[in-house]
Amino acid sequence: MVFTTRLALSEDYPLSDGQVDQYQKNGHILLRNVIPAAELAELRTAVLRAHDALIAEEEDFQKAFRITQNLWEVNDVVRAHVLSKRYAEIAAKLLGCRDVRIYHDLTFFKEGLGKGKPTPWHQDGYYWPLDTEKCITLWVPLIDCPVDMGPMSFVSGSHLTRDAEHLEISNESDEFIQKLIENKNLSVSPAQDMNAGDATFHSCWTYHAASSNTTDTTRIAFAIAYYDADATFPEHLPTNPRRAANLARWFPGAVSGAPAVTEKNPAVLYGDN
Repeated sequence: MVFTTRLALSEDYPLSDGQVDQYQKNGHILLRNVIPAAELAELRTAVLRAHDALIAEEEDFQKAFRITQNLWEVNDVVRAHVLSKRYAEIAAKLLGCRDVRIYHDLTFFKEGLGKGKPTPWHQDGYYWPLDTEKCITLWVPLIDCPVDMGPMSFVSGSHLTRDAEHLEISNESDEFIQKLIENKNLSVSPAQDMNAGDATFHSCWTYHAASSNTTDTTRIAFAIAYYDADATFPEHLPTNPRRAANLARWFPGAVSGAPAVTEKNPAVLYGDN
């Protein structure tokens, strides 16, 4: 069973040049069947167990979703997926880099019956303490996720801007980006129904949001954040408290201007040797 899992997670995903072009133009893409079907049930169970093991560290973002982070450090099945060459190769091709490193992984649980509130429009880049534009997140529902459950919407082309970089996820970021959408006539790509194992990939600079979960089931989603393996740490100090906290937590021993490499950030495709 372990051999089968390792083999499936190293198999290439059939990513076309057209899909790479689409991502680089829009800053987001939905890909079907990214997680091998035979691996879904085991991964879902592992994510739920790892989330429970880290429950003391759980964060609730404005009742929109609940997260725990770096599940790969406490569960071997999750670790196999986070370090999967199958997913990393997709990320590297979309970004146009030779290899990617792990920033962190995290859960995104959104409660059902409307308890899981809308996720405000925001840019993840507010939280990323790296000096690179090549940053990307794989987001995958581990159960079927219809539009009513709250998959994500994106603003196409917004990854080329930094207009909302100064705002953490909040009602303020939501109002600010909604005004940009209206005033600049930006193109919104609405959420789509997703099956378990389908995945969206989006730049850390792409505006994105999600509706409330009006189904009777908790949305169970998992994400892996990657960045260019050759990225560096900024020369300057972090520009907000969340970046400072993330730098300390996910990049222990980071040195300004140095390669963004620590024991928590392995290069997935080719390693560091």
